[in-house]
Order: sequence, then C-alpha cells, then structure tokens
Amino acid sequence: MSTNLIASIAKLRGRENYEDWAFAVENYLVLEGVQQCITTEDDPNDAKAKAKIVLTIDPSLFVHIKSESTAMGLWQKLKKLFDDNGFTRRIRLLRNLNLISIRRENCDSMAQYVTSLLETSQRLNNTGFKISDEWIGSLLLAGLPEKFEPMIMAVEHSGIE
Repeated sequence: MSTNLIASIAKLRGRENYEDWAFAVENYLVLEGVQQCITTEDDPNDAKAKAKIVLTIDPSLFVHIKSESTAMGLWQKLKKLFDDNGFTRRIRLLRNLNLISIRRENCDSMAQYVTSLLETSQRLNNTGFKISDEWIGSLLLAGLPEKFEPMIMAVEHSGIE
C-alpha cells in the first residue's frame, strides 16, 4: 500500500509545486501514522518518516537536504526553501492566475470553471491575502456568460448573502 501511495504523489520540484506537494505528503504521513515526526523531535518513527519524505522529492533537490538528520529538520528546510507565502507570490498569483478574469467560457466545463476559481482563491488565501466567500461568490457570478443573467438577478434579489 505504501509504495502505491508514494507513486501517486508528484515529486517535489521546487516552488512551483511545493504547496500541493506539502499537502499530499502531510496527508500521506497521516495515513502512515508518522505525521508527528515533522513537528516533534526524538520520535521513534523519525527515520521512517524522513525516508518517506525523501522518496517524494526530485533527486535534483537532494543537494539541499542531505545534511538534514531528522524528518522535522527536513520538513522545515523544505518549507524554508520552497514555501513562498510572501508579497511576491501574491502578485504572481494575481498576475498569472488572474482571479478576476477567470471566465466560464474559457473553461471546458462548469466544474472546471468553479474549481479554477476556488483553487486560485485558496492559493491566495494561503499567502495571507484573504478572500471572503461573498467575494468568491461575486467572482463566480461575474464570470458567467450573459445567458445566466436571469439566475444572477434572482440570486441578487433573493436576499441570500
């Protein structure tokens, strides 16, 4: 079971996939019962947790982590190297993902449209740039084509926030 789960986790390549990688690996460690090793020193499962984390990292990054002796040290080092929660990331997300210009007609399906908008807003929230549910709802409605105008008006006049 463990091998199949590791294979399903995309290898850490750097900043471009750190957030998704960290989420997947943290949940993988929970399933394996060793998640406490990334927050606690001197755990009997430390070597096991460290090995599991290393197996999810692209070998090109090994040079950065070879000196780490614990799972917690490794986790913190990777976070320091690749977790980009600063102002620059916010700007990059706003430019590249362009939350405001996500439109239904540019997506293959309604599900892809909603997922794209929610994923982008979630990434911005993770940087500390808080986007309220009301704002997300407004963006979802604003990105719909004109044929949805009657539905949008009904929602607007329903009194539901």
